[in-house]
Amino acid sequence: MKTTKMHSIVCYLISFFAMVSCIEDGAFSIPDSIVVEPNIVANSSISAVKAALKQEFITNNNLTYTFREGDELYLEGYVISSDAAGNFYKKLVLQDLPENPTAGIEILLNKTSLSETYDLGRKIYLLLDGLSVAYDDGAFDADPTNTTAGKYILGSLDGQRVSNIPSTAVEKHLVRSGTVKEIVPQIIALSTITEAHISTQIQLSTTQFIKADLGKTFAGEANDQFDGFRKLIECESDKIIKLQTSTFASFKSNVVPTGKGTATLVLSKDYTSAFLVGIANTPANLVFTNPERCDPIVLDCGLAASEGTTVLFFEDFENQLSSSFISGNGWTHFIAAGSEGWEAYTATGSNPSQGVSARVGAYNSNDNSTVSWLITPKIDLNNNTGITLQFQTSNSYADDSSLALLFSNDWDGTTSGIDTATWGDVPRAYITQNTDAFSNWYDSGLVDLSCGEGSTYFAFRYTGSGNTNEDGTYELDNIIISAN
Repeated sequence: MKTTKMHSIVCYLISFFAMVSCIEDGAFSIPDSIVVEPNIVANSSISAVKAALKQEFITNNNLTYTFREGDELYLEGYVISSDAAGNFYKKLVLQDLPENPTAGIEILLNKTSLSETYDLGRKIYLLLDGLSVAYDDGAFDADPTNTTAGKYILGSLDGQRVSNIPSTAVEKHLVRSGTVKEIVPQIIALSTITEAHISTQIQLSTTQFIKADLGKTFAGEANDQFDGFRKLIECESDKIIKLQTSTFASFKSNVVPTGKGTATLVLSKDYTSAFLVGIANTPANLVFTNPERCDPIVLDCGLAASEGTTVLFFEDFENQLSSSFISGNGWTHFIAAGSEGWEAYTATGSNPSQGVSARVGAYNSNDNSTVSWLITPKIDLNNNTGITLQFQTSNSYADDSSLALLFSNDWDGTTSGIDTATWGDVPRAYITQNTDAFSNWYDSGLVDLSCGEGSTYFAFRYTGSGNTNEDGTYELDNIIISAN
């Protein structure tokens, strides 16, 4: 009897200690209350990691830098990404401070369920010894010293590329602190984003999804492969950034919100590093509770059955000087950002112009931002009847750039006043899309302007994507505004 009882006690103790051992070995997350604060003092930083790669490139033309074993270099950072909802996979994003960070970096790890151990706001010590850093900006050479904004990636060197830190080495390199801080996002405007903001948490104010994306899911459409991309527009500037959502995210099939509000995002670049993206940890990061959207005003009178007999404005660009900026005939030409503008252009071959056309594009410009305006003279919509507008457009791979037809009744006619004027859309005018055949010309349709009022300017505004390798080219020709 005594032997049986003693045997039971021994078995219980063995089972208990085995369970404790499993917990300490990481099979289960260690409760925060018993996290032992490591005796580590950070002697490096995220900024120092970036500087080391830049120096390696300058000195040896190497695209990666590997930290020596035995130096015991540690940096500290705070976790701003979470894989709890499946929108991050085998990576952690760290920034150097919980508030007003100066740098961030992406850590590649061959491990899932990271949020169970490395939760949001958790302070992490990262052992750099043996790890490698690379720079990814979508360019072929990945030069960390160039002007193209990119992201820095830390991991294990696999041949010539930086890959995931093996699962067996994760606990060696990532040591968590007992400190958990609230991450205070940087409230910024899209126009002020710099490379330093990449891999940090940002907040965009007064933002909404573009009209074309309303009714869509985050990443559950038939054409969403690996990731869904939905466009967020900043109300104050009309600038756009893409929201990237994994097709493995738990909220991929949720319909995007229709209102406007704030978006708290991890700023990153897409998987090819071609363009900037924002990534939400959960849909709760999009607080779009204001139902009053900031959609632009529109001039939409439909399409007309016939054009008028009196020409109010005509342009076929035949009198423009080839390869020079468009001028004369009442045009206002203005480059609001970048170096590329509307030029007179003549070409034959697979994508011919129609004699002389107006062309704009930022491809290979090395401009981080491109905005170019071509504005007609003032058109009187009050004292004319049956007013119509028509034109033709073509593209040489529009890619992720855009061309819009806008109108304004309050522009003062100066280039300095373009930014402060109220510009609305003319949605009935068809403008060539990236899916259109690049060798063809497309008619806008006979756009009815008869419901418009006042003295009105019409503007063709080109906006680049910010990635000059993907910025497309548009051509414009045969603009006719007529009345009865």
